[in-house]
Amino acid sequence: MLTFIDFEESNVVGIRINGKITDEEFDRVIERFEEKFDQHEKVRLYAEMENFGGMEVKAFFKDLKFGLTNFSKFEREAVVTDKKWAQQFATISDPLVPTVDVKAFSYADREEAKAWITE
Repeated sequence: MLTFIDFEESNVVGIRINGKITDEEFDRVIERFEEKFDQHEKVRLYAEMENFGGMEVKAFFKDLKFGLTNFSKFEREAVVTDKKWAQQFATISDPLVPTVDVKAFSYADREEAKAWITE
């Protein structure tokens, strides 16, 4: 299940992932980002990953296409999780996409992640 987290800053999209992401949920994420792209040159993502159960296949390919098509429109990404593999993935992906600043935070540091994504 995927739900949105509201931020005062209009250039931040906040999401909370708990379980498997469906195709319909990912369509809503794309819509939210497209709204933000219309308003801002660069957008930021704040993602809390409570329990990531994967993605439906169709959603995965949409994510891949969306990310490759729009990576230059992203400025920062904060990943909040206590899952070591997800923290390592975020750390590895940071230098792979030099135009996007990616940082992983534990749930204990959630407020620090929110401050970082909005600064």
